[in-house]
Amino acid sequence: MKNYNQHNLVTFSNSILKHFGVVPFHQTEEAIDKVLRGHKKVALVLFDGMGRNITRKHLDENSFIRKNYLCTVNSTFPPTTTAATTGFLTGKYPIETGWMSWAQYFDKYQKNIILFKNTDYNTEEKVEPAGIATTELPIKTILELIDENNPDVHAFSVRRFPVDSDGPKTLKTFEKRMNQSLSKLDKGVIYFYFDSPDREMHQYGINNTRVHQYVNRINDMMERVCEQNKDTLFLLLADHGHINVKYFDICEHDDFYSLLRLPLSFEKRTPTFFIKDGKEEEFKKLFNKYYGKYFILLSKKEALDSQIFGEGKSSAKIEAFIGDFIATSTSEYCMYASKEMKDMMFFKGHHAGNTQDEMLIDVSAYNV
Repeated sequence: MKNYNQHNLVTFSNSILKHFGVVPFHQTEEAIDKVLRGHKKVALVLFDGMGRNITRKHLDENSFIRKNYLCTVNSTFPPTTTAATTGFLTGKYPIETGWMSWAQYFDKYQKNIILFKNTDYNTEEKVEPAGIATTELPIKTILELIDENNPDVHAFSVRRFPVDSDGPKTLKTFEKRMNQSLSKLDKGVIYFYFDSPDREMHQYGINNTRVHQYVNRINDMMERVCEQNKDTLFLLLADHGHINVKYFDICEHDDFYSLLRLPLSFEKRTPTFFIKDGKEEEFKKLFNKYYGKYFILLSKKEALDSQIFGEGKSSAKIEAFIGDFIATSTSEYCMYASKEMKDMMFFKGHHAGNTQDEMLIDVSAYNV
């Protein structure tokens, strides 16, 4: 299984730390280091899901975004928004933050909790108390670190509603907020986040006309904003790519499903398994029989030894989150358990697996 711990979102954000006078946690990204030199105003613009395969599919090579290509970096593993944006915003890997996937099983609450929503993944019900993820897995962002270490530098974020309660709701209002925020900034860095075209690709798949139009609207918007803010270095990126997917319901094989002691956790393209005592070898045999052609299976030890979740000091709760085994898709297939879900959403496009289309991100730079 390929390790993506070089040239990634974490090394990218460590370059931002270094540029603004904060000691980085990890190595920095040389291409980002070079382009940052001499710039006192930096805009980090992240469009969710708009990885390399998406920009190259939907934009002409002479489009504004593609002709300003700087470098290609990897997402975190798994390539999913929870792990990737947290990795980018903290300068630390998922192994360090504990923010590893969309849903993680907390023994303390005996629930699969969606970290961003504080809801039960299997029932969709709100979980009490509020803010479990930030309480159990506290983090500090690079924006906070930059602010703390540089009194003359301002670092903050603008993110789409409802990620920020007062955030912009449309691409048009997002553009307006970008211009307003940058006009007030003298020295510092702003992180701009927008959760499209990820939401459109989940719903319609990556080839849909709506997705094509949205990516091209983003391209045109970026050209206008960069032209209006020539004193700002813009770095455009994504958190992951997307692919079209199909689904396996593991409940169709009762001999396999009966070996689990807890619900599936993590991601549909990178699920974790909690196995009944003494059933580990039987589980591996049946997994390979039914799904080995489409997924790589790793034991907890193999996953940790291979450092697929990154480098650094492991968060105290990591081993409990991983369960006994973790699988990751090398194909178009996702995995779910129908008996565990109140409602099942069958997205046409997805991510969080182990393919290059999900992992690779083209970074563009403007006003260099």
